[in-house]
Amino acid sequence: MSLQRKRALDENLQNSQNINEKSTKDDNILTKKPVFRYENIARFYNAEPGEPHINIPRKPSAIVIGRSSSCDIKIVGGDVSSKHCQLTITNNNQREYLYIVDISSNGLYVNDEKLGKGPPGVLLRSGDKISFAKTGGSYIVRYMADIVSSEQSKTYKKTFFEDYIIGNQLGSGHYAVVKEARDRSTGDVVAVKIFHPNKQATSNWSQEEAKLQQEMNLLLSIDHPNIVRFISHYIEPINQHSVATYLVLEKMNSGELFQRIINKGKLRENETKAFFKQLLSGLSYLHENNIIHRDIKPENILLDITPRTSKNQKQTGPWDEKEYDVRVKIADFGLAKFIGELKFTNTLCGTPAYVAPEVLKNDRNYSTKVDMWSTGVLLYVCLCGFPPFSDELGPPSMKEQILNGIFAFFSPYWDDIDDVVLDLISSLLAVDVGDRFDVKQTLAHEWFADGQKDVTDVTDDSAGASYFDSIQSIPSKKLIVRSNSQPQAMSIRDRFLSDMNLISDTERSSIL
Repeated sequence: MSLQRKRALDENLQNSQNINEKSTKDDNILTKKPVFRYENIARFYNAEPGEPHINIPRKPSAIVIGRSSSCDIKIVGGDVSSKHCQLTITNNNQREYLYIVDISSNGLYVNDEKLGKGPPGVLLRSGDKISFAKTGGSYIVRYMADIVSSEQSKTYKKTFFEDYIIGNQLGSGHYAVVKEARDRSTGDVVAVKIFHPNKQATSNWSQEEAKLQQEMNLLLSIDHPNIVRFISHYIEPINQHSVATYLVLEKMNSGELFQRIINKGKLRENETKAFFKQLLSGLSYLHENNIIHRDIKPENILLDITPRTSKNQKQTGPWDEKEYDVRVKIADFGLAKFIGELKFTNTLCGTPAYVAPEVLKNDRNYSTKVDMWSTGVLLYVCLCGFPPFSDELGPPSMKEQILNGIFAFFSPYWDDIDDVVLDLISSLLAVDVGDRFDVKQTLAHEWFADGQKDVTDVTDDSAGASYFDSIQSIPSKKLIVRSNSQPQAMSIRDRFLSDMNLISDTERSSIL
C-alpha cells in the first residue's frame, strides 16, 4: 500500500471513530441516519495486483464513472463508455449502500453477470465484483463501514458475497431458490437457499433480527447424521426497501426421495423400512430439541448415496444393486422462522396432501404430532406410489378426507404388503392427536422388529361402489380397510410427468 493511500485510510478511520463516539450518545439510534460517516463511502479494490484502487466519494447527487474527464471518477479502457455507470447512495437496514445503474454501450458486469443498460440497476454489497466492459478493469467492492469494522472488531461478520461465490441454480420453490455456492476460504461447495425478498422492518428491525439470530443459533447447534447441516445465514439488502435471507446448508449430491419414487414408481418394503428407520431417527432428534418440521414430504428428504465399487462389496442395507450405502437426510426444518409463520402455513395449505388435520383447521397450538401424520402419508406413498388423500379419490374433497381421516388400502397395490405395515400407517393417520403415534411409539412398532403381530383386516367387497360409504361406518381407527375398488388417484410419477408436459423445454431440462 502506498503512503498516500495509507494516510487516506488512516484519516477515514480516525473520522469514523470521532463520529461514532458522538453518535453513540443518542439513545434512539434506530431513527437516525447510519452511524458511520466518512469522506469516502466505499473503496473499489482493483482485482489486478499493483493497480490503483478507486475511492468512491460521498455526494448528495449521482456519482458518474466513465472515460470522460467530466466524470466524477475517470477510468480508461478501449471499450469503456464516456459515461459508463452512475452510483447513488441509498439507505437500507439502517445503513448506507451504493446503487449502481449501467449507462454504457458495452456493458457493466456485477459478479460476472451483465447488468443491462438503464434502471432499475442493483444494490452493491461488500464482496461484489464489478467489471467495466472488457478492458475497464475489475474491482471488488468494500464499504468503509466494513473496513473500519474489520479493523476494530474481531467479531465482524462478512457479507454472504464476501464469504461465498454464487453458482448455478439447483432448484426453486414457493418461497426460495436454491443455488450452489463455493466457500472463498476453503473451496467447499455448499447449497444456499435464498428466500424471496421481504420488505424490511423499520423501528423494530433490530428486535426481529435478534429473534431470528436466536432461532438460527439453535439450528446451527443441530448435529445429527440424518439431518442436513446448517452452516450459516446472512441477511442481505436487495434494493432500497427489501432484504433477503441467505441460508447456507450442507450440499447433498444424490437428489430427493421424491425423484427416487418418480424413477421407480414405488419403493420395495424392505427398502422403505431402511429409509424410515433413518428418517425417524432424525425426526426424533428434532422433536427432542422442540423443533417441529411441519413440511415432511418426499421433496424434503434428501439422499446421500455411496456407489458400490464392486459386486463383492457387501451393501449396508437393502439398496439397489449399484448402491453401497444410502444416507437419508431431513432438509428444510425450521423454515417457518425464516419466511414467517403465517406465510409458511398458507404455503403448506396450498398443497395439503401431507398436511395434518389440525394444520388445516388453523390450530396454532399444534405439536410434533403434525410431523407424524405427514410421516404416515409419506410411508403410504413410498409403498404404493400414490397418496392416501387426493381430490381424484373424491367425493368428498381432499380436505374433507384429511379432516375426517378417510383413506383405504387399494387392491392390487397393497395385496402383497403385510397387515402390520397397514396397522402402522393407520396409527399415524389418526385424526385424534391423542391416538396418533409419536416417534418413540412408531420406532417401537412391530414393523421395525423381526416378529409380526396380528391385526384386524376389514375388506370392502363392494367393488364399483364408493368405498367411503363403508369406511365412515367403521368406529375404530385400528381397523385396516382393504378395498377391492380401483383407485382413481394419480400416482406421483404420473402427476409429475403430467406437470412436466405443461412447462417449457428449458424448465424441464433444469428440473431433470
